Amino acid sequence: MWLDRRLVGALLEPGPERARIAALEASRAALRADAAALLRRVERDLHDGTQARLVALGVALSRIERRAGEPELRTMVAQAQGAVVEALSELRDIVRGIHPPALDAGLSTAIETLAARSAVPVVVHVDLPQRPPPETESALYFSAAELLTNVAKHAAASRIRLDLRTLGGMLRVTVTDDGGGGARPGGEGTGLAGLIRRAESLDGALWVDSPSGGPTTITVELPCE
Repeated sequence: MWLDRRLVGALLEPGPERARIAALEASRAALRADAAALLRRVERDLHDGTQARLVALGVALSRIERRAGEPELRTMVAQAQGAVVEALSELRDIVRGIHPPALDAGLSTAIETLAARSAVPVVVHVDLPQRPPPETESALYFSAAELLTNVAKHAAASRIRLDLRTLGGMLRVTVTDDGGGGARPGGEGTGLAGLIRRAESLDGALWVDSPSGGPTTITVELPCE
């Protein structure tokens, strides 16, 4: 029995290395969740605090402009208003980059919104039995957004198919276009290298199938959990 117990322990119990890997994986998952929660808090603060104050400042400047009698003063107020509008526009871009408002309604709705805004017509198919974790959801959304932008800028395509589904414990988004092909992971200006790094940081992967003459199919796959 003693010998059997030793054999079972040696064969089945995780060693120090496996225990360390498990601990690192758990801590990384916790850090990712904390980072996602922090970004959401920053997004809310910018939207509800800074953005609201800039809007109030713009309204106040409009009232001052209407009451200002001197042309010089009116010009200064108009310039200040322009600066406020520009700051608001930049702030909204930052907020969308942190957490797109479309994700509040779920990844399916966000993907359909992306497709509706695409410069190239997109056919969307989504099959998600349940909502992914926030960090995975955000990564898939930004990957899809970048891929659709790439097609519009570089592929000279007339149509796109975007497929998002759960397959074998993985979340997979596939973007296929009928453009000229020739896309490469390290292609200058395409942003694919950044998408690869983002996928790998979540234990996922990105594949590019883009023969010369097309079509191009790019697949991003991330774990469901």
